[in-house]
Amino acid sequence: MGETGICVVPRRHPPHGNPREINRGKCSPKGGSIPRRIQWARSSIQAILKAAKEYAFGIKIQSRKGEMFQIPVVPIIDIATYDRFVQIREKNKTYPARRLDYDYLIGGVLYCACDRKWGARTQKNRKNRHGELIERRTPMGVYYCRQIYKDLISPDCPRHVSSKKADAQAWQKICDAVDKPKYLLAQARKLVELLRASANTLHDDQARIEREIEALATERQWVITQGRKGNITAADMDYQLGALTMQEVSFKRELSSLGQAININALGDWETKINEYLVDLRAGIEELKNAVPQDEEERHNLFLLKKRIIDTLVERVTIDKNREVKVEIRINLLQILDEEDSESNDPSAVYSRRGGIYNRKRSHRVRRHRCAFYG
Repeated sequence: MGETGICVVPRRHPPHGNPREINRGKCSPKGGSIPRRIQWARSSIQAILKAAKEYAFGIKIQSRKGEMFQIPVVPIIDIATYDRFVQIREKNKTYPARRLDYDYLIGGVLYCACDRKWGARTQKNRKNRHGELIERRTPMGVYYCRQIYKDLISPDCPRHVSSKKADAQAWQKICDAVDKPKYLLAQARKLVELLRASANTLHDDQARIEREIEALATERQWVITQGRKGNITAADMDYQLGALTMQEVSFKRELSSLGQAININALGDWETKINEYLVDLRAGIEELKNAVPQDEEERHNLFLLKKRIIDTLVERVTIDKNREVKVEIRINLLQILDEEDSESNDPSAVYSRRGGIYNRKRSHRVRRHRCAFYG
């Protein structure tokens, strides 16, 4: 109350933006003065991208005490956008200057009796005879089982193994398999025979799935029309559209796998190409056996060449309680022939799961003649 008898009420500032503008995404974010250029908040976009795989494939996997549950979610990201996101994210990854990258040959394909994919870590410390923790002179790589629940740990699981030992065992078994190419060629021949025998069925299934996808598109349009007319509620429309989207994603997955099978079946003289590949593969492995790297760069180049063989030929590596590994070999015709084509365009490119395309420098110490891995 002032001297003039007028009551002074402090003015309250209006809320940040008007509700209609906030809903339309035209209002500036909290604490800012610049209007949004996009309707979604950055935190929402970051949360979606963090679970991009779940929102692309429509299935979210959660675990409770080691038990896995699949929860269906509405896919809001199409597969093409997800693939592009993965590529861009891989390119934008940055690491501190002090970071050291260690090589694990069978990383990503090693499993145990717990049926869990093993992880890899580098141990830089050890305990001495007095129980004190001291730094190792040379860091040691270790593969380990990721099962943390005691009730679900198999008695045949060794829990951990030296990466040097496991990599050496797996590489020796791969070399032994490649020295007998008849097995790999027989496996490829059996696959092609099965595909040729089911050629008509594959094309019929492809046509059927394409019709199903077209029918889903028509049904989707009908649901949207009913929602606009008010014949169904907005919640019912969203539920039906989500169910249709999940069906469409499932059909597109099946269509993609059928397309790969048909492409393999449509190959011409595939056996000659595979024979040439296996001959070059044996020559390449002999080069790798005799190669002596002179520095760290050449050692890493040799690792990438071995990793490429693992990615092409190995389906799964299993370890038992005695820390003996078993390698499951499979030959992927489509991947091999695609790599042959890519090598003809870029002979210096080496594929690796960890680094995408790695352009290595040619070394005269290890390259003597053309083989499967030296362009």
